[in-house]
Amino acid sequence: MKRAVVLVLCLFLAGAACTSTTSAPAASINGNKVSTEDLVEELNAIQANPDYIKTLESGAPSNGITVVGTSPGSFDAAFVSQVLLRQLDYALIHSEIAKRKVAISDACKRQARDDAMLNLGNQNAQAGQALFEKFPKRYQDLLLQRNTDVIALEAALNGQDCGKSLDAQSYYDAHKDQFTKQCISLIAVPDPATADAVVAQARAGADFASLVQQYSIDATSKANKGDVGCLLPSQFNPSVESLITSAKVGDVLDPLPGQGGVSILKLTDRQVAPFSEVQSEAQSLAQTNATQAFGSWLQDARSKAQVTVDPRYGTFDPSRFQINPPALDLSSSSAPSSPESSSSANP
Repeated sequence: MKRAVVLVLCLFLAGAACTSTTSAPAASINGNKVSTEDLVEELNAIQANPDYIKTLESGAPSNGITVVGTSPGSFDAAFVSQVLLRQLDYALIHSEIAKRKVAISDACKRQARDDAMLNLGNQNAQAGQALFEKFPKRYQDLLLQRNTDVIALEAALNGQDCGKSLDAQSYYDAHKDQFTKQCISLIAVPDPATADAVVAQARAGADFASLVQQYSIDATSKANKGDVGCLLPSQFNPSVESLITSAKVGDVLDPLPGQGGVSILKLTDRQVAPFSEVQSEAQSLAQTNATQAFGSWLQDARSKAQVTVDPRYGTFDPSRFQINPPALDLSSSSAPSSPESSSSANP
């Protein structure tokens, strides 16, 4: 039978007592407890929003998210484990916010709310708002608080103020290499043997433009004497980018096989693009850098975390920072009794 966990007001094993004062925590991380009550409340909030459940399950089975269990009023055990694991992550983040004494401004809260709506709606804020409004008020507040913690910590890790656009100018000034255009000329030939012969001539001092006219089969670049313009490093294919950026001006690169033949590139110049030309690119890269810094912090924090998990919800694997769900059989007497989340399900 498919693994599932029945939702009840206080998830408990058959025959076990269940009260808010005696129930063991569902999990803990670095001494911060995630209560069974908190876990059940989140599951109840999700169950109260069928449209949200549909959005989570709409990608299954390709993304492996199965929310609803096989019995009425149940959740898949793996999904419950994911929800609990997400709660541990948010506990880590909230603790770091407190440790750093990060100030949360109104602008930060507004940014967090806008970001949450986009995430819920898969970049459609209206759709996200519609899903958000179908959650209970307490869960709405929790979602916003969690997202505020995330973007506030992300900003703090990058020396920025939450609620303000990332400083694209500062990122540009500190990473001029990413905004230095690489100017190249190209000769396209039909086969490797011709390519080797052309490279040998070019490196021996033959005029590259003359070699273009003699050998190139690419009409567009041939019309410009091989000149194909100047591009930012990020605009090249990743496999070519490292070759171009590590070359010296005047270098002729080794032949590059492609679908239509073989390409021979010569680096003719480098030009730092003015900020006004690449401001949008700088903003995007600054955001990527901030996200990567947050991801690195989270990975490190997870590796050092002390975690315990109630066996009812699975077994914690510290090497992968995941909860392996229990293989529950709803017909077994050991099943719970029924008398109801960057990059996890993450609203």
